Amino acid sequence: MSAVILCGAEAYAAASETVQAAPDNAVEEPGLVASMPGDPVVPYEFNDDVRNLPYYPLKSTASDKPYRPLLRPPSRPRSPLPSYEPEPLPISGQIVPFAAMPASLQNFVGMSKTDACSGGQCGSGYPPDTNGDVGPNHYIQAVNASYAIYDKAGNLQASFTEDNLWAGSGAPQCDGNSMGDPIVVYDPLADRWILSHFAFGYSGGQPVTPFYQCIAVSKTSNPLSGGWWLYALQMDPGGVNLPPVGTLQDYPKFGIWPDCLYMSANEFTEPGDTFAGTLVAAFSRSDLISGNTLTWSMLFLPYPAYNIFTMIPSNLLGSAPSSLPSSGSPNYFVSESQSVFGFEVRRFVTRNDCASGTFYTTPVTVAQSTYDYNSLGDVVPQLGTTIKLDALGDRLMQKVQFRRVGSDESLWVVHSVRPDTSSTVRPEWAEIDVTGGTVSSTAVQLQTYVPDTTIYRWMGSLAVDKDGNMALGYSTSSSTSYPGIAYSGRLVTDDPSTLPQAETVLIAGTGPQTGISRWGDYSAMSVDPSDDCTFWYTNEYFDSSSTSNWRTRIGSFRFPGCNPSALVRRTSDSSPHSGIGAAYSMGPAPGTLQLQAITFYEDAVFDRGFNFILDGGYNSTFLSNSGFTGIHGTLTIASGTVTINKVSLQ
Repeated sequence: MSAVILCGAEAYAAASETVQAAPDNAVEEPGLVASMPGDPVVPYEFNDDVRNLPYYPLKSTASDKPYRPLLRPPSRPRSPLPSYEPEPLPISGQIVPFAAMPASLQNFVGMSKTDACSGGQCGSGYPPDTNGDVGPNHYIQAVNASYAIYDKAGNLQASFTEDNLWAGSGAPQCDGNSMGDPIVVYDPLADRWILSHFAFGYSGGQPVTPFYQCIAVSKTSNPLSGGWWLYALQMDPGGVNLPPVGTLQDYPKFGIWPDCLYMSANEFTEPGDTFAGTLVAAFSRSDLISGNTLTWSMLFLPYPAYNIFTMIPSNLLGSAPSSLPSSGSPNYFVSESQSVFGFEVRRFVTRNDCASGTFYTTPVTVAQSTYDYNSLGDVVPQLGTTIKLDALGDRLMQKVQFRRVGSDESLWVVHSVRPDTSSTVRPEWAEIDVTGGTVSSTAVQLQTYVPDTTIYRWMGSLAVDKDGNMALGYSTSSSTSYPGIAYSGRLVTDDPSTLPQAETVLIAGTGPQTGISRWGDYSAMSVDPSDDCTFWYTNEYFDSSSTSNWRTRIGSFRFPGCNPSALVRRTSDSSPHSGIGAAYSMGPAPGTLQLQAITFYEDAVFDRGFNFILDGGYNSTFLSNSGFTGIHGTLTIASGTVTINKVSLQ
């Protein structure tokens, strides 16, 4: 008898298909809602190099996109859960001493509002909605309403407006009516890039139906020259369990999972900006990355029948088989409860390649600290102006990160809180146990981060490396300082529910935002898939007093104790070489690469921004261009790229 062994995402998909094959009539039960198949969508294509997109000279007075106000949920009273136990508050003068957070490895300027991108001015209105993600060779940043691609040394490779990438495609709304709320997602399982924003028209100063989500997926691992699949999806089709015609998908958020790309959004009836409910969607990853006609589904949870706001899907960190969720684990959607002080965790089980599914509407609620949720509006002070910045309420911030370390599977979340009107705004973060697909109602870790009582910290985003170390980035400001960017963190060995690694400033602002209060609406912390150790963070700041001429920054850092796993790539296409990486492990000494016997029968590349030391002897024929070469000895690979030709590492 022969056997077929599946690895990685393929193994997960096969297992989850069996576990998740629930009968369709299950969705008729209370607490379950069926997702409905979306109309098949054939992608448009962009087959050129994005560096060749047409450039248009900036006008002397560039016009912004129509201003979109911050859309908030109806306010309702909340109460603490019966299981709630108040967190001990820090006592002045008795704050735990901090260790040193690592300094930045990279720290460079991102897009600013007045920069020139292909297609026009990079920035369009305010706030910038700064976010981004990192891949093996590039960092892609997004702002309202443009994307920029950098190499990992911070050199700008290309920048283009949302409209410019889609120009001439003929895609409804996406070709010419982009309106921002951009998101960048790197898919580590497929080595592909995903860029998304919404698009719609305006009439009489109001958004008008139809409302579209524009999703661009790179055809290869190269976001510059590899081409893009362009999917234009109408998100307000009307129908049973679907968003009604005229509902706008505001604040869309995404998460990668082994089976689907998941999405959520707050739904508002237009015109009028009246909160209507929540959208949930799932898109076939296999279709997206191959350019197939898209299989997808979505559902609508109307308010007030479902009291949900800013519910975010879980996003997978890591691509090794040991990083994947347990077989059959659904995607988790997390939101801040609108009735009690707690994080609400719900599940979405998909079937038929994401064409249908069951959403479990009854949440597991994880208790959190109490706070004054009505005092999180325009309250953040700045030096040099009386204008106070918007804290954005207590909504959950992107992304909801899933990280598996050993057998432990966790969701990591963050949002802003404020105990009372005399206090600063500060981030509350938590780790939620979802091991084996079971959601625990008690947080593994929960902390309101207050290293001092004078600086406001908000607009948080966090991520977790392969060892379980966590980093949290955020905006900072006070009456004696301009808005800036900082980050803190914790080692997996630190005491639970603490961030004892000292706050490090990525960049200090040198001017206030005047005239307007909007800030954010989000930032982004990511983990580099090349080593699963290096964090990348992007956020906004100001370098001079201005109403809306925002700046952005991109930085990276790594905890020194995180030893990267080795990664080998083929020289032919730079895609991960399956099975090779598993033959290497770091240690026991930091910076030392332990080798197992392995043979390459094709050219390979080590692409790494730090030193490797290969234990053993050294053979001077290591870089032989032909034939078969053996290595015995010590080799130090410095920062950069070393090509290995048909070698045997023994």
